[in-house]
Amino acid sequence: MFPKRQRGNLYIVVIFVLVVMGFLATALSRIELSNSDAHTRDVLGTQAWLLSHSVNELALTLFYPLSSTSSAIAAHCDPDGNSNTGDVSVELQNRANQLISTVASCRNVTLSCNVKGPLDGETFYRLESSVTCGSGLSQVVRSQQVWVKE
Repeated sequence: MFPKRQRGNLYIVVIFVLVVMGFLATALSRIELSNSDAHTRDVLGTQAWLLSHSVNELALTLFYPLSSTSSAIAAHCDPDGNSNTGDVSVELQNRANQLISTVASCRNVTLSCNVKGPLDGETFYRLESSVTCGSGLSQVVRSQQVWVKE
């Protein structure tokens, strides 16, 4: 059927096609894995950012409750009376930890409040929250700051 000199050419073409298809399959699986990791980090980053924002909102709600016209920022921010230490009250830290415990993938929240000092008769405070979500290669940290003047 085939001439004698063309007998091995089909084997070479088949092996070549199999090798090329193998490289393509490997490249596509790597791209899919990379896309999956990027999507995971994106979702965890959004969760951490929104939780960090929520922790700041919680702190501002405690500083300025709706039922009162007075501010409680001095009681929650720097409760020991040491200026610029970054300490927050135990109540505020506990409430922030309760808030973050509702999300399974996020496990760490740090909250600090620094007294920045007076300017034109008003005292400035910097409230900063930082939330860590995920673990290993997919771990993300997002932070937000809120400045308060009183």
